[in-house]
Amino acid sequence: MESLSPESQTKPSLNRHVMFCFLPHALFVLLALGVWGGGWWLLLPIVFLQVALPMLDWITGWQDDGHYEKADFSGVQVSLLQWNTRLYAVFYMASIVWLAMSLNRFNAMEIGILIAVASLMGGIGFGAAHELLHGKEELDQITQRLLTTFLFYPHYKLIHIRSHHVHAGTDHDENTAWLNESIYSYIFRTIPGSMIRCCKMEARRCNGEGLWKNKMFIYALGQLALLIGLYLVSGLNGTLFYLAHILGAHIVLESVNYIQHYGLMRRMSNGEYEKTGAEHSWDTYHFFSSYITFRVGHHSYHHIAVKPYYLLTPEPEAPKLPVGYFWAIAMVLLPPWWRHVINPKLNAPAA
Repeated sequence: MESLSPESQTKPSLNRHVMFCFLPHALFVLLALGVWGGGWWLLLPIVFLQVALPMLDWITGWQDDGHYEKADFSGVQVSLLQWNTRLYAVFYMASIVWLAMSLNRFNAMEIGILIAVASLMGGIGFGAAHELLHGKEELDQITQRLLTTFLFYPHYKLIHIRSHHVHAGTDHDENTAWLNESIYSYIFRTIPGSMIRCCKMEARRCNGEGLWKNKMFIYALGQLALLIGLYLVSGLNGTLFYLAHILGAHIVLESVNYIQHYGLMRRMSNGEYEKTGAEHSWDTYHFFSSYITFRVGHHSYHHIAVKPYYLLTPEPEAPKLPVGYFWAIAMVLLPPWWRHVINPKLNAPAA
């Protein structure tokens, strides 16, 4: 498999690249404006994600296809880009806790809108958590532990590093969607399957040394402590709001996971799977939709090189989604539509 050489790739303005990497934080500004305006103004983040960004992708035709090396960035720029994901984690968690504590300010319609808004922000929070769990600094690991606990997925790093990166594109990976598997079947397979696999991995690692050595047991205690803490500061309604938005955030996450490897299975030869390549992940480089998700659409290169989000490079051999992630998620929620669009790209009938 060949990757694009640095000479064959573009290197747009570095300052523009750094600036757009902070695009996810626009959601907090829009949320604040929505809370200030109230009513239908609370839809601002949803309209931004589902209408404005895809339209900008279509109107400009821009692609997030630049190639950068770490040496291109100054020390200040690297520090800013590292703090980008950390700050998103902090702002997101603070926003949700504040909303949970302030529900008496909103009517039933507004709370429904806020659950949808918070779910989308939580879905992007998983993108930040994904970057942090791959981080090499202790602060990144502390932040990802707090964030993944808050997202009710404390074993995210465990399943992602020790299972997904090893088994992606095979039947041994709970996070790889099979051809013609619907998103709904996938969700009911991947969520319990990932938890069971993590429990088994931890049981083997601990080898009977006791519960306190088992990460999954510690994670469970953390989840319980989180729920108790939320109940104490926000009451029952605030806790239910939090849980409702977590359900939505997990639907966003699993929809993205479903899309990333749908139907792209690694071939087996002589009892071994072929090496993971660009052809085993779906990519999308739609400019604005890419930056708002911490460039998660460069998924093929992430599996090849595991570099930070701001250094991810397009891969010519990766199959390409026709739209950015937020419209793609809408497609997968209607399985016949998804199969009609994507299966022909796999030379498979839309079953």
